[in-house]
Amino acid sequence: NKSTCSFTITVNDTELPSITCPSNIIQANDLGLCSAVVNYTAPLGTDNCTGSATIQTLGLVSGAVYPKGLTTNTFKVTDASGNTKTCSFTITVNDTENPVINCPANISKFTDANTCSALVNYTTPVGTDNCPGQNTMQTTGYSSGSNFPLGTTINTFRVTDASGHSNSCSFTITVI
Repeated sequence: NKSTCSFTITVNDTELPSITCPSNIIQANDLGLCSAVVNYTAPLGTDNCTGSATIQTLGLVSGAVYPKGLTTNTFKVTDASGNTKTCSFTITVNDTENPVINCPANISKFTDANTCSALVNYTTPVGTDNCPGQNTMQTTGYSSGSNFPLGTTINTFRVTDASGHSNSCSFTITVI
């Protein structure tokens, strides 16, 4: 007499894959640009069973041009059983470049007839920057088209960029 039986053993992979992202990156802008090319080693997930795949789900690839500010990069590894794990890191590009401003040359002018002043016109300086959002303002002196008094007046202009960096220039207007 013989008797047999059978049963099925199912082994399920419930172990999550593993992935480790690089540390956060802080980098200065590339000269003259409001961005930077950033390189990093992309993470590659591993698993206890073969057949895992890693994809980037958010952010920019290594070697891309990253804009000024914060970018989050997220990577996801999925194993053959559908288990997933993600990791993220940030890349911050800081604008470290000062804005630029150039003032006109010094001006000398004789007083206008029957006055102790002179009407003076000049090209008002406007600052520039590698990133948008700069603001130029006059901090001393008189605006173009004003009557300047007898003597020397110092005109100073300051440009400030969106990151708070500033630069200034000055020129004199001498009324004789």
